[in-house]
Amino acid sequence: MAGSARPPRRWSGLPKGEESMLDEAALKDLILEHTRRVNAGDVEGLLKLYSPDVRFEDPVGAGVQQGHAALRAHATGAVNSNAVEVPGTPVAAQDGRHAAVPVVATMDYLPLGPILTRHGVLPAPAEPSGQRMEFRFLMVVRAGDDGLIEDMKAYWGASDVRLADAA
Repeated sequence: MAGSARPPRRWSGLPKGEESMLDEAALKDLILEHTRRVNAGDVEGLLKLYSPDVRFEDPVGAGVQQGHAALRAHATGAVNSNAVEVPGTPVAAQDGRHAAVPVVATMDYLPLGPILTRHGVLPAPAEPSGQRMEFRFLMVVRAGDDGLIEDMKAYWGASDVRLADAA
């Protein structure tokens, strides 16, 4: 997907009416492209991977958000915090719709970290301006017939967030 305009690969040999499902390689590429675009700071490119009516929850349990405007605000916060996402090996479901990948992300403590500190998730760092945070999460996406992500969920809890060691 990186920098290409090719249509998503479809899974052949499926029952009639299910030809629109993405093949496993395309699903895995789609979820990895999300991390590549975050790492590149490419918010607009990231939005091109998502349906205009996308529903997303990050973290699961914090409430569902919907649409490109909400996703743009969320992604801009990550990019402005110098987020770096390191994906593990993605897996794709046999339904041609779902993929998941474990991710370790680091980002600046400021401006979002104080919210986590107020909620008791992180201790207050001695030097907030130079501090980074680390998140371990599982990202699960569902793609639509058009190959765009319709739904994204990031699963992480308080035990999956920590202050990162100084570089």
